[in-house]
Amino acid sequence: MLQKDQIDSYLTRAQETIDSAHKELLDVKLIQQNDPTEYPFLMNQLMELDSEINDLLATASPEQRAQLEEAQHQIRETKTIMVRGI
Repeated sequence: MLQKDQIDSYLTRAQETIDSAHKELLDVKLIQQNDPTEYPFLMNQLMELDSEINDLLATASPEQRAQLEEAQHQIRETKTIMVRGI
Protein backbone atom coordinates (compact mmCIF):
# COMPACT_ATOMS: atom_id res chain seq x y z
CA MET A 1 0.00 0.00 0.00
CA LEU A 2 1.16 3.50 -0.77
CA GLN A 3 1.89 6.10 1.86
CA LYS A 4 -0.58 8.98 2.20
CA ASP A 5 2.16 11.51 1.45
CA GLN A 6 2.96 9.72 -1.85
CA ILE A 7 -0.65 10.02 -2.96
CA ASP A 8 -0.96 13.61 -1.73
CA SER A 9 2.24 14.62 -3.50
CA TYR A 10 1.13 13.05 -6.78
CA LEU A 11 -2.36 14.54 -6.58
CA THR A 12 -0.94 18.00 -5.84
CA ARG A 13 1.47 17.81 -8.80
CA ALA A 14 -1.33 16.55 -11.04
CA GLN A 15 -3.71 19.35 -10.05
CA GLU A 16 -1.03 22.03 -10.42
CA THR A 17 -0.14 20.74 -13.89
CA ILE A 18 -3.79 20.54 -14.95
CA ASP A 19 -4.42 24.08 -13.70
CA SER A 20 -1.33 25.38 -15.51
CA ALA A 21 -2.32 23.60 -18.71
CA HIS A 22 -5.81 25.12 -18.66
CA LYS A 23 -4.36 28.58 -17.98
CA GLU A 24 -1.82 28.23 -20.81
CA LEU A 25 -4.47 27.11 -23.26
CA LEU A 26 -6.68 30.04 -22.31
CA ASP A 27 -3.73 32.44 -22.66
CA VAL A 28 -2.91 31.06 -26.11
CA LYS A 29 -6.49 31.44 -27.23
CA LEU A 30 -6.73 34.98 -25.86
CA ILE A 31 -3.60 36.29 -27.53
CA GLN A 32 -4.26 34.35 -30.74
CA GLN A 33 -0.67 33.28 -31.22
CA ASN A 34 0.50 29.90 -32.31
CA ASP A 35 3.69 30.16 -30.26
CA PRO A 36 2.69 28.82 -26.87
CA THR A 37 5.98 28.69 -24.98
CA GLU A 38 4.62 26.77 -21.98
CA TYR A 39 2.43 24.46 -24.04
CA PRO A 40 5.03 21.80 -24.92
CA PHE A 41 6.38 21.78 -21.36
CA LEU A 42 2.91 21.29 -19.89
CA MET A 43 2.00 18.58 -22.39
CA ASN A 44 5.18 16.76 -21.43
CA GLN A 45 4.29 17.05 -17.74
CA LEU A 46 0.81 15.68 -18.41
CA MET A 47 2.32 12.74 -20.34
CA GLU A 48 4.74 12.01 -17.48
CA LEU A 49 1.96 12.17 -14.89
CA ASP A 50 -0.21 9.86 -16.99
CA SER A 51 2.52 7.23 -17.24
CA GLU A 52 3.55 7.57 -13.59
CA ILE A 53 0.03 6.96 -12.33
CA ASN A 54 0.00 3.34 -13.53
CA ASP A 55 2.73 2.41 -11.04
CA LEU A 56 0.83 4.12 -8.24
CA LEU A 57 -2.45 2.42 -9.16
CA ALA A 58 -0.78 -1.00 -9.00
CA THR A 59 -0.07 -0.65 -5.28
CA ALA A 60 -2.85 1.66 -4.15
CA SER A 61 -5.52 0.80 -1.60
CA PRO A 62 -9.15 0.96 -2.79
CA GLU A 63 -9.57 4.48 -1.38
CA GLN A 64 -6.29 5.64 -2.90
CA ARG A 65 -7.24 4.00 -6.18
CA ALA A 66 -10.44 6.06 -6.37
CA GLN A 67 -8.48 9.29 -5.86
CA LEU A 68 -5.87 8.29 -8.41
CA GLU A 69 -8.44 7.21 -10.98
CA GLU A 70 -10.13 10.62 -10.70
CA ALA A 71 -6.75 12.32 -11.19
CA GLN A 72 -6.05 10.05 -14.17
CA HIS A 73 -9.39 11.01 -15.71
CA GLN A 74 -8.65 14.72 -15.25
CA ILE A 75 -5.14 14.35 -16.69
CA ARG A 76 -6.39 12.52 -19.78
CA GLU A 77 -9.25 14.97 -20.25
CA THR A 78 -6.82 17.88 -20.00
CA LYS A 79 -4.47 16.27 -22.54
CA THR A 80 -7.40 15.87 -24.95
CA ILE A 81 -8.45 19.49 -24.46
CA MET A 82 -4.88 20.67 -25.01
CA VAL A 83 -4.54 18.68 -28.24
CA ARG A 84 -7.89 19.80 -29.63
CA GLY A 85 -7.62 23.36 -28.38
CA ILE A 86 -4.53 24.46 -30.24
